[in-house]
Amino acid sequence: MTIKNNGDAPDNILCANRLTIQDCLERLRQLTDTLALCPTDITTRCELAAMLERLGQHEEALANWNAALSSQPNNLMAREGSARCRQWMGRSLQFPS
Repeated sequence: MTIKNNGDAPDNILCANRLTIQDCLERLRQLTDTLALCPTDITTRCELAAMLERLGQHEEALANWNAALSSQPNNLMAREGSARCRQWMGRSLQFPS
């Protein structure tokens, strides 16, 4: 996974809980590895989506929020995350059926 700054996140961004960039990248790797072993782990998928969203990676975050919603359509965290990403990206707030 490549993290790039799309201009939505400052260059010196720190992840949640004031993690360093190295800590943040390590956590992203851990989450990705966990999902490779268990792609249906909704908690991990939502954490990954939230981190990607905070890093300004709205396309990747949206893909993960939508994957969570495909397994749990009533997941409020995933619905809200999907809506935020769609707003950032200028897309309709309607969840695709």
